[in-house]
Amino acid sequence: MRYCKNISRIEFQLFACLLLLWMAVPTLARVTDARTHQDQIVVIYPKPEQTVSAVDSTFILGNVPLIEGKLPAKLRINDQLVPCHRNGGFLAFVPVVPGKFEFNITATYNLEAGSREIRLGLPVYIPLAAKTIEPDSLVILGDYLRPAGDLSLVSGEQIRVGFRGTTGCSAWFSIPGVVDSVPMAETAPRTQAYWGQSVFGAGNVPDSVKLGGVYTGFFTVPDSISVEDAYVQYHLGLPDRGALLLKLLSGELAESDPLVKLLFLSESAQAREISGYRVSMNSAEFPLTVRFTDSVQTIRHGPRRGYFSIFQPEGVVALAIGDEDNWYKLKLSSTQFAYAAKGAVEVLADGILPPKSLLRSLRTKSDSNSVTISFPLAGKHPFRIREESRRRLVVELFGVTTDTDWIRYDFNDSLIDLAVWSQPEPGIYRLTIDFNVDLWGYDSYYIGNNFNVRINYPPSKLNSLKGKRIVVDPGHSSDLGSVGPTGLTEAEANLMIALKLRERLESKGATVVMTREDDSDVPLYDRPSISKRVDADLFVSIHNNALPDGVNPFTNNGVSAYYYHPHSIDLARSIHKEMIPATGLKDHGLFHGNLAVNRPTQYPAVLIECAFMIIPEQEARLKTEKFQKKIAEAISKGIENFLKEFGDD
Repeated sequence: MRYCKNISRIEFQLFACLLLLWMAVPTLARVTDARTHQDQIVVIYPKPEQTVSAVDSTFILGNVPLIEGKLPAKLRINDQLVPCHRNGGFLAFVPVVPGKFEFNITATYNLEAGSREIRLGLPVYIPLAAKTIEPDSLVILGDYLRPAGDLSLVSGEQIRVGFRGTTGCSAWFSIPGVVDSVPMAETAPRTQAYWGQSVFGAGNVPDSVKLGGVYTGFFTVPDSISVEDAYVQYHLGLPDRGALLLKLLSGELAESDPLVKLLFLSESAQAREISGYRVSMNSAEFPLTVRFTDSVQTIRHGPRRGYFSIFQPEGVVALAIGDEDNWYKLKLSSTQFAYAAKGAVEVLADGILPPKSLLRSLRTKSDSNSVTISFPLAGKHPFRIREESRRRLVVELFGVTTDTDWIRYDFNDSLIDLAVWSQPEPGIYRLTIDFNVDLWGYDSYYIGNNFNVRINYPPSKLNSLKGKRIVVDPGHSSDLGSVGPTGLTEAEANLMIALKLRERLESKGATVVMTREDDSDVPLYDRPSISKRVDADLFVSIHNNALPDGVNPFTNNGVSAYYYHPHSIDLARSIHKEMIPATGLKDHGLFHGNLAVNRPTQYPAVLIECAFMIIPEQEARLKTEKFQKKIAEAISKGIENFLKEFGDD
């Protein structure tokens, strides 16, 4: 109190009042918030000011309050009547227009005291359509189908060049110091098939795949050129004015056509633009040798493109001959190339080359659970393993040459029928393995310089769940996943179903390992690691679905199942078959899906989308123990049927 001795009594009383008022503000605010929340419309998706990637319609979901125990007599969103679930949840598919857009939501109640309205405005942004170019001036909008970033190319490779610009003109490109006036051709306007329609269902085709005025060309890198950080210069000039004039005089071209305006431009009119990326050719930086630094990396067909091969182990060495942005281009053989993320490898010292190996012999060794094929090599080579059928596995080793005179089979092994080597081209050693029964799973790894492929036997007593080790994965955790109209999170729904599935499987004698049993955070890539650590027989990941912007949820919903490796498709199909009648929901599809939890090879692994939680009726059912048990029973029955039918032709 000594700091207040110079404050008057009145000042102190005023200070005390202000202090009490300040302390009361949070409490008053909480009361006001709670009262407001009871009588307000809540939108779960989209969020205010969000950019919604739709074309002409998209969905909106949320909930309205029950006032005096009543639902609104009418709920309108932008003059569209929207039904409400009895719990207040709503879902609508509403037309939108590009630019700043607002969802105007009005809930009208018929109460004892009379009619009452609650309103909410939700502003969002709808991306503008791809910019159109009127053919009355020369305009270049910039790169079309540009690379991921800067490029480094070697002799014989092609640089593919493209831009969007005024249609009907002449175009060419140059690379200063390298080449001048390379002609470009205009592609006809086209609509490209949209991948999202095959996955999620019919919806809107983004304008980004409806482009015209596209000019493309290419240049092959010669041996004689060496350049660092060059840029591509785009050029757009007038069309053949004589031909244009003849079309006008003949009536083929109307006087009102915007192209006619090009006749009045100066003959020297031209548009120029520099590419948004740079190009190096036959750079002194390449080739270089890289080594993988951890065991979960993939190599791809292009930067961020489809997988060429998964799970290249730590220590694998390869030759990089160029790059694109943050990706090295690897030369695996004379015809095979792949891309590795720069962050996944380390560059080795100059003078170190990838290993070359002569493979002289192969041997198989079996134990009670598996048979292992061992490839003795001189170093750690990149590899690819392909399942050509349920009973055939193809192993390819890059940088390896055959000198194979011996293949020794384990007499006690009943799994492998035949192993045959071939050398399809220099630098690719191929082993084709045929099995007597369907493939259950496999692993691949190096011990020193010995490459091993371990083929897992199917579990014993396939007519029963008893003794099977099954990993059940409730998808999501700290990342909540999808959210339903009344706020149920996918992480919550997945866990409730997964716990019911554990009860069901354990009642049948299975050993169940959960990746999580509560809301603890389990990182995505830790989930397959748990399965590998416990030597799982099967892996099932539980999820509930939503849709991307612009896809109509009323026509595109239902049960779906996902697998990655061919040896998992029958498990996905079997569970999917049971889920549809058990839930009473539509069939939303059986999918090959590139999902992290499905990529491990050691066991059959599937991901199940049980319902669409953005649909009010389905979200409400997911909250009930009855529906959770139905789903669990269907998944369990699907697993049992898969086991009983495994290997049947």
